[in-house]
Amino acid sequence: MTVRPGTTDVVVLNPGKGWVLYGLPLYQSEQTRMLGTTGYHRFEWAEIEPEEGQFNWKLIDDFITAWAGVDKQSAFGVMCANSHSLQPYVTPKWVFNAGAKCRRVELSRLGAYGGSPGEKIVPVFDDPVFLDKLRAFVTALGKRYDGNPHIAYVDIRSYGNWGEGHLWPFKGEPISSDVLKQHIQFHQQAFRRTWLCLPFGETRYDAVYDWAVEQGIGMRRDGICGNSDGHETARAFGHAPGVFEFFGSYEFLKKQGAWDGMQHDSWGFRLVDCVERGKPSYIAMSQWGNESQTFLAAERPLIEKLANRMGYHFVLKEAQYPASLSRGKAGIVRMHWENQGVAPVYVPCVLALALLNDEDKVVDVCWANQCNPASWLPGPVDEQVEVSFARPGPGTFRLALALFHCIGDKQPAFRLGIDTQVVNGWYVLGNVQVQEGVPAP
Repeated sequence: MTVRPGTTDVVVLNPGKGWVLYGLPLYQSEQTRMLGTTGYHRFEWAEIEPEEGQFNWKLIDDFITAWAGVDKQSAFGVMCANSHSLQPYVTPKWVFNAGAKCRRVELSRLGAYGGSPGEKIVPVFDDPVFLDKLRAFVTALGKRYDGNPHIAYVDIRSYGNWGEGHLWPFKGEPISSDVLKQHIQFHQQAFRRTWLCLPFGETRYDAVYDWAVEQGIGMRRDGICGNSDGHETARAFGHAPGVFEFFGSYEFLKKQGAWDGMQHDSWGFRLVDCVERGKPSYIAMSQWGNESQTFLAAERPLIEKLANRMGYHFVLKEAQYPASLSRGKAGIVRMHWENQGVAPVYVPCVLALALLNDEDKVVDVCWANQCNPASWLPGPVDEQVEVSFARPGPGTFRLALALFHCIGDKQPAFRLGIDTQVVNGWYVLGNVQVQEGVPAP
């Protein structure tokens, strides 16, 4: 039997990829929530640990709970410096009282995207006392949130303004590559089950970024369509997810001409081109919550297109399977897939085939252990698997397939970009006759 499912253009939301929505769900419209997969927020260290060893986890807990309440995952980072903060201390004051060095920087008005005027207390990011207190905080953070299934990824935001790995507009002496690696290792040791993502800051740290992605850490670039064409996150391709954030709001980028690729002083790139270069799995729909609605109103076709293009997007083009199977004996199923995204799938993903009865119940499952969806790079993929079903009695069933996170899971976790009958997450290929064979155990 040969089956060629139709391809669908509808938005397919899947784990490990998608549009990122900033702030709480209440800041988003129903339309933006329907197109997003992940909620995001940057917290300040001082608000999470106002006194040493006393943690205000409720801020992060409530954020995660709010997005879980609308069936979305969350992502976050904790900053040590933030030029937008209205308070001078983003790193807690008690860290400096304990002897950590700092710099007092007076900022004048920098514009909406530069920061808020006033005094900012900026840590010396390689100071031994600062590093000791930071390590303790990150350890506690990991103990609280590592492995939380509602968290998509955690940003490493311990160095630089906004945690972006640079010191603009604070100036000062950059830390060494070795110290930046220390910051990363604090997070590695604390988060062993949750994806980590490292913001790109400066080319001086390229060797550290290359090292990080080899450790399975994702790359993030804040500045897309403005001062970045997205190439910085491409180094994570095949290792871990890439994440995009725009340089500014859609309206700002449009007004500057950057959105349409009108470059001046190497500034201004089209989003579609950035996606092809950087191969991100996640893209922020805006920097602030309500901006996403303006973006959606102006660019819905693009947003829907990129919802499928970013990350992975699996389409089954053709499947061939035997018209009849003998119970307990293996048959061959050949499949021609296309990954129509720009990246592989980074979250756990396994393929299974099943037999469904007339009541839409799964009567037997065969896990395709020979198949590894994580190896499906963008483009065509051919797979051949042996299937064997031992439990159903003789009769006619429907052969179906689905993608799960782990072998033994009961509910399919992934959606495909095909137009065919779907039964409880199983994609039906067609009828198959099961004959008597080896008795079921």
